[in-house]
Amino acid sequence: MKRNEILDKLKEILLSADAGSSAVIDSVTEDTHLLNDLGLSSVNMLYLMIATEEVFQIRFDDVGVGEFPTVGDVVSYIEGKLS
Repeated sequence: MKRNEILDKLKEILLSADAGSSAVIDSVTEDTHLLNDLGLSSVNMLYLMIATEEVFQIRFDDVGVGEFPTVGDVVSYIEGKLS
């Protein structure tokens, strides 16, 4: 799966996590900061991790949400797990 495909799926997850309007999600890039730019709460971050595990059929092994400050960090982690 290509990075842009992973990013598109993450945008769908972020929208369902109530991270803002669809216009905000459409502007998300790999440089978007999850907490500062999107204002995700700890509950939103937990939902993001759980939904990401389900959608991509992966597991977050011994990592905390703080290890993923940007969307690109999440994309890189998923990409590594899928390869």
